[in-house]
Amino acid sequence: MQAPESDLTMTSTKVYLGHVITPLSSTEYLDYVSGALVVNSLGKIVDVAPWHELKDKYINDSNVQIIDFGQRLLLPGLVDLHLHLPQVSQTGRSGEHLMAWLNKYIFPAEARFADTNHARKIAHWFFDELASNGTTLAVVFTTIHKAATDAAFEVALNKGSRVIMGKVMMDANSPEALTEDTETSLRESEELAVKWHGQGDGLLLYAFTPRFGVTATPELLAGVGRLFAKHAGTYVHTHLSEAKEEIQFVSTQFPSARSYLDVYKGFGIIGERTVFAHAIHLDDQDIKTVADSRSSLAHCPSSNFFLKSGVFLYQKIRDAGCLFGLGSDVAAGPSMSLFNVMKDANYMQPDIWIEPPELLYRATLGGAEAAHLQHIIGSLTVGKEADFIVVDPSRKSGIVDDILSQPTDEILSSLVFLGDDRLVEATYVRGRCIFQM
Repeated sequence: MQAPESDLTMTSTKVYLGHVITPLSSTEYLDYVSGALVVNSLGKIVDVAPWHELKDKYINDSNVQIIDFGQRLLLPGLVDLHLHLPQVSQTGRSGEHLMAWLNKYIFPAEARFADTNHARKIAHWFFDELASNGTTLAVVFTTIHKAATDAAFEVALNKGSRVIMGKVMMDANSPEALTEDTETSLRESEELAVKWHGQGDGLLLYAFTPRFGVTATPELLAGVGRLFAKHAGTYVHTHLSEAKEEIQFVSTQFPSARSYLDVYKGFGIIGERTVFAHAIHLDDQDIKTVADSRSSLAHCPSSNFFLKSGVFLYQKIRDAGCLFGLGSDVAAGPSMSLFNVMKDANYMQPDIWIEPPELLYRATLGGAEAAHLQHIIGSLTVGKEADFIVVDPSRKSGIVDDILSQPTDEILSSLVFLGDDRLVEATYVRGRCIFQM
């Protein structure tokens, strides 16, 4: 196999040969066993087809570099709709439900991000971990610290990562070291949004990030709603209805709201480019509101299982037409690997079986749709940016050695039920290699 380029420069059109698999919907996928993915110097996909159909077009062109991955899989990059940068060092901290877990482990770890050098060190680790797990878009919480968030964006830019990210906002019911003045929180968030939204030629996008209803005053949420409306193309990223104790707390803070979701709706924090993490305990009216508003949900099954928070209403939410994808929710989720999350999404459902093609869709195109970026990423189709991963399932113990010679449905089943980061050989964002085994 010819090794892919290791830097972040693009010098010519590149043809990547391998087994191309890309979701077209939750039930259908494009499948070229001996396929070719053609990427131009701008990182755009210009051809995807069986190699025998394209060979004559490219084989003798001196401006074309051909990179042959043999039987290895070429898949769309994975989309992680919810995780926490500062928590990457806190995985596996067990034994508590959500609120106690936050106070015991997470808030102390986040307070350390007042030290920007520490924050930058963890950011390097975090983005390297994302790339090695095949994640090409992540929707990310940082901490309340402006300088730490600024450093995280700098690291992401330098590594060529694609991210939707924002400074966490908390002005109530949080530890003293993590409680902000409301106006300072809003001002610093807006300054970061102005500086970073759209940088990296659109690889970096900003999300206003109130942590959750528990740690927000009405004044903060109202300010978030104003900033979201003011800055076109930005996102809101927050938690919703993860744990019953959280929901009860929010109901006492906002007694006039019909539901937890209604709190956010009342402040204008709903609609396209709002990503609600978890959303386990929703009633029928909430689900209809999510669907009608084209808000998005980040389903975090590994985290829900780990903290024993409850079971996502997968079938009801899917049938209602809600936009949703998968989130690792590190560190409540114990792994950044979305292959593990795909598996847990099925295991957590007591009464339905989610087929492997749909699980892959949720982690790729479905996630891109939930981020309202499906016109740019999420599948390996002509005109989109070349976010893709090179995967070899045979690298993982427990997967049969000849898996790459088996039918594609069997390959996908092995990926989603037995896969993890060991399968990922290389990760590309906009046609640039950001990780190579």
